[in-house]
Amino acid sequence: MLRRFLDSQLALSEKGKPLHFLRPLIKASDTFLFEAPLTTKHGPHIRDAIDIKRWMVLVIVALIPCILMAIWNSGLQSVVYSSGDYHLMQEFLTASKSFSGYVNFALKDNRYLTFIAEGLRIFIPLTIVSYAVGTFWEYMFAYLRGHEISEGLLVTGILYVLILPPTIPYWMAAFGITAGIIFAKEVFGGSGMNIVNPALACRAFLFFSFPGRMSGDVWVGTNPVTVRNSLIKMNQEAKLPEIDGFTQATSLNSFNISSEIKNIHVDAIAANQIGNDMAGFDTISQHFDKWKDFSNSDALLGKLTPDQMQSFVTTSLSDGGLGLSPSFYDGAYQFAFLKFDLGNNSDLGYFFGNKLGCLGETSTFACLLGALFLIYTGIASWRTIVSVFLGAFLTALAFQMASYYFASDHGAFVAAQFAFPAYKHLILGGLAFGAVFMATDPVSSPSLHLSQWLYGLLIGAVTIVIRVINPAYPEGIMLAILVGNVFAPLIDYYVANYRRKRSLKNVG
Repeated sequence: MLRRFLDSQLALSEKGKPLHFLRPLIKASDTFLFEAPLTTKHGPHIRDAIDIKRWMVLVIVALIPCILMAIWNSGLQSVVYSSGDYHLMQEFLTASKSFSGYVNFALKDNRYLTFIAEGLRIFIPLTIVSYAVGTFWEYMFAYLRGHEISEGLLVTGILYVLILPPTIPYWMAAFGITAGIIFAKEVFGGSGMNIVNPALACRAFLFFSFPGRMSGDVWVGTNPVTVRNSLIKMNQEAKLPEIDGFTQATSLNSFNISSEIKNIHVDAIAANQIGNDMAGFDTISQHFDKWKDFSNSDALLGKLTPDQMQSFVTTSLSDGGLGLSPSFYDGAYQFAFLKFDLGNNSDLGYFFGNKLGCLGETSTFACLLGALFLIYTGIASWRTIVSVFLGAFLTALAFQMASYYFASDHGAFVAAQFAFPAYKHLILGGLAFGAVFMATDPVSSPSLHLSQWLYGLLIGAVTIVIRVINPAYPEGIMLAILVGNVFAPLIDYYVANYRRKRSLKNVG
């Protein structure tokens, strides 16, 4: 029945028929639901059910774990942070310290149904906006050029949603995909001709056009004002001090601190929680003894009250303190908890996706499941994925080792970001999502094996350089991939020349 209906619509859309202006849409629906009835006229003759649309559908399948995680995590975080109930928030944070506790929290009183419903309420409207507006522009260009609708929108439309914050207004989401499709793809000739990843280009347009809506406290719920008022109510009722109060800061926001905050400031704060198990403890002890004599205090290092710790860290160096400006103390405090997995920070939670962030990028585990599927089906290059992770890890490790072994006092007065554990970069932010689903775009990435290694290493390295050195943009993966896209043809060119010269030399 469906086949007969589509055949009738195709007949009515032929040239001169009433529905001719809708032929791109009808043709797109037909080839999406059924294999395209194409017969090759010239060799080579290949019989295969996998056309470009099926290839795109396989990418959607690989994205299913990230989509499910986007619905689940955004719904859970929205319900908890918007509740205004500090008992619920405290229960959630306590439960998040273990996997079993997290599961029990979700199952209690059938909360998981509320979380899923809220997640769908956030995810589905953005998906509809993305595909509706994207299809409109694809249709307009297909009609004007007299060809079929590009199949690239199948992947671009959902990738775009997964890299958006949940609080993005619908009109802004529509503007982003409009700008991305027109200026990053269609002006270059459509799918297969774009020089940068279209979904990332959409996000880049939004980031630079509306930075206030794409950064800051925009990673939970649907309305930042509602969440902010909810947190204020929670903190007032729980009577928590400001420094330990509930916030909506992401892990990368905690990482994005001033370069005035040094490694010794962070380590000193952490020493109050974990003792002397750190490289710079001797240096901290020397300063502490001097501060103790100056302040006539009977405090013990490792057992300081919050006021004593803040006084020690913010007292001038000449008086035995660590010389941090009081205005930067809160940032150093949050960074210490992030670096040493204190409080509600957990590497396991970050790996599985229990954190704030863009809709689909929070779970490294979900991204790796998608990577395995893409590699198994031969759609994505494993070399690109591995090299992005490798480039990021080696660059972060170089910063970390340089701060400890090439600076005085084990890097005590090196900027704290430089000494951040290298492995943690791999589970923070959207690095995993970018490495698996963005950097591997077959159009904007290199095709030669050696080029893919160099391309991935470049992206990973640039990501960490931006995170560590640029104080205005703590993520880095989006800009790094766009830089890699621009250099991809050049990398392929020089690698091809190198291989050609080596082959000629071997023949000679």
